[in-house]
This record gives sequence, structure tokens and C-alpha cells, in this order.
Amino acid sequence: MLIQLASITNKPLKRVLEHIVYLLLIFVLIPVFVYFELCIVLPAVEKDNSKHVINLCIAFFLLLNIVGNMLYGMLTDSSIQGKMLDSQQTSDWTLCAVCECLRPPRAWHCNICNICILKRDHHCTFLTSCVGYYNYRYFILLTLHIFIAMVYAFYYNLKFLATFISWNHGLAIIRFIFPLANFVVDASYESLYIFIVVINFIVALFTGFLSYYHFSNVFKGQTTPERKHNESKYNKGWRRNLIEVFGVRWHLTWILPFIQSPLPGNGIQWHDEDKYK
Repeated sequence: MLIQLASITNKPLKRVLEHIVYLLLIFVLIPVFVYFELCIVLPAVEKDNSKHVINLCIAFFLLLNIVGNMLYGMLTDSSIQGKMLDSQQTSDWTLCAVCECLRPPRAWHCNICNICILKRDHHCTFLTSCVGYYNYRYFILLTLHIFIAMVYAFYYNLKFLATFISWNHGLAIIRFIFPLANFVVDASYESLYIFIVVINFIVALFTGFLSYYHFSNVFKGQTTPERKHNESKYNKGWRRNLIEVFGVRWHLTWILPFIQSPLPGNGIQWHDEDKYK
């Protein structure tokens, strides 16, 4: 579906489809997955009441961070709209023909959002908005917490499947390789569980790659377009780079999306060394 969205040239239609994907994630896929893990898998594999409570607390922590970072990432505006684009140095600024204004370094126009985004990294379908200077933190922590949740769930899912899946001369492997076909042929709860676990594994791989890729960019002080062009002139060292994305309380932001962590700059000026002091 994401490939189909990328190929759509009708901007209003693409925005509508993105919002549909977002609503499906919030109100359908996440609740279904949470129900499966907490109401089916966990009671079946964890009989100890104390461990059961601990697992519920961990699940609540991860869910709060996933949903919270999704909402904050969507609602936090990184565009130039309403910003005072004033700087003493405008020699490296560029002209946006669509917005009809000068834009600061690292700001680029998004054809889907139809506005320039400060320190634009990419347009995210899952957030239905661009990832830029002010919401990059939430995007990265969203992918990180999803990855942790998927790995955590996958461990218990394997234990759960082991209670009723038999090897059957290698047939079990075929059922995992072709989960959708298996579900069509054998429309049972067992086939549905296998399908969900395979999706769990795919999402873990995808978000794991995204987390590694974007954390690598953060440590190098790069955005995705800058990495493609091998630009590193904004690299201030790993600690300053972390602060530039996660704010002055960067070591606490992973705990909850609600924790305030002011950024040192404004996404407009990029040569002010005093902002890190």
C-alpha cells in the first residue's frame, strides 16, 4: 500500500489515503495487535501472576510511547508557516518558487504538504506529515519503540506458537513463508495467529532498519537528503548532534513523549555555536 501511495500524483487523494492509513493504524491495527498480545498470547504463555503484571506494565509503557510519539509527530509543525524567517546571514539561503520566499539552509519544499519544511528529512505516510526540525525526535522514537515492542512480542509469540504448531516434516516452514496463502486455504485461528506473527516479524525488521538508519544520521549530524549527497558540514560531534534533534534533555526523551526537551536552535540559523552552551 505504501508503494501505491508513493506512485499517486494526485495530492489531495494522496493526503486522504495517508489519513486513512493513519486512522487504520491508530484505531484498527494497533488495537488488534494489543488485544492479540495481551489477551491471547500473554495469558497462554505466562502463568505467573507477578510476571504477568510486569509484562502488562512494559506493554503499557511501549504502547504509550508508540501512540504518543505518533500523535506528537503528526501535530508538531516543522514548516516555515508562521515562522519569522529572519537571519543576519542569508548568503546560503535559497529561493522557493512555490512559497515565493527565501528559505534557510536545510529547508526544502514538500510537494505533498505544499510548504517548505525546516530541516526537512522526508515525508512520512505514518505521520501524514513531513519529518523536520521540530518533530524529528518523535519520528525516531516512534520507530525505536515499535522495534522494541515487536522484538519483545516476537519472543512471546514464538513461545505461544510452539504450544500448538508441529514441525510436520517441514510443513510449518511453508506456512510461515506463505502465511496469507495458508490463511486462505485453512481459515482457522491457527493460520490467523501465524499470519499476525509473520507481520510482527516484518514490522520488526522494517522499524529496526529505520531506527538504525536514522540514529546513524543523527550521530553524523545529517538528514536523509544530506546523507545521499554525502554532506557533513553540520556535524558538531555526536553529543551536540543528539541535542540538536532530541533537545537539551536528550537523555530523558525516550521515557515519554510528553517530556519537555527544548531544542537549542530554531531550525533557521545553523552557524550559532553559542546555542549549545
